[in-house]
Amino acid sequence: MKNNIIVSVIMAVYNAEKYLDEAIQSILIQTYEKFEFIIINDGSSDKSLEILEKYAIQDSRIVMINRKNKGLVYSLNEGILKAKGKYIARMDADDISDPFRLENQLEFIENNNLDICGGHYLLLGKKGKINGLNVVPISHEMCTLSLLFKVPFAHPSVMIRKSFLNNNLLEYGQSKYQKAEDLDLWIRMHKCGARFGNVDKVVLKYRVLEESLSKQNGVLILKETKDMLRQFYKDNQQQISLIIKNLPSVLNAEEKSLLVRYIYYRIKKLDFSHIGLMRKIDKKIIFNSILSEMIR
Repeated sequence: MKNNIIVSVIMAVYNAEKYLDEAIQSILIQTYEKFEFIIINDGSSDKSLEILEKYAIQDSRIVMINRKNKGLVYSLNEGILKAKGKYIARMDADDISDPFRLENQLEFIENNNLDICGGHYLLLGKKGKINGLNVVPISHEMCTLSLLFKVPFAHPSVMIRKSFLNNNLLEYGQSKYQKAEDLDLWIRMHKCGARFGNVDKVVLKYRVLEESLSKQNGVLILKETKDMLRQFYKDNQQQISLIIKNLPSVLNAEEKSLLVRYIYYRIKKLDFSHIGLMRKIDKKIIFNSILSEMIR
């Protein structure tokens, strides 16, 4: 089995006992089985280690690393360095992967020659209630447009071609942006010519918790995100203009929203040249998209 690994699933764990069983089980029951599951216990002080040891005994695909706390960025880079797979699949200790996630993403990333892909995801509340669906852009072009306003993937939903990271000497935390580490990596991947995409299926249940790191570091993440998105537009204006001129014939709701947000941004610059593109977009999407831009 160790010589037949295609996907390395990487999950960092820090005091995640409450949801850890569900997260682990959702990977172990994947329909695609040629994977290893690298789990880093990042100095947990609760019962996380006890839970991990139980599963490590039961399933030989689990590779467990147990050590003192060194933080998420260090843990992810450590996992990638240890990974034997052709692809890296991210996972968080409080989320739930769809059983077909790895199978669907692997097929999509290989058939479309992508370097990174995610997928749609459900929003999960504290008590396991589904509170919504986040639809993401599908094509490389619309994922690129997304980088003007927001991340095109949920971090724990992504699958990445490991050779792309290695060939371009890329890893997490290589810039001054240490809180929004995922967006920072996606932008640096894009700069190196990465091909982006998202599976047009739900791949993950993403748990929204007040105690999560993203919530705790909200102000810093927001500042870093705004800085990076602003710079991305400055660096990629020509490419963005080309995308707008050659839009895919079919757009999903999120892609339409991104288009409206771009048009509104240009209108504020007194550029009305693309306003006609909004004629076929539902008024509700237009209203909500502009509102999002006004409060951003």
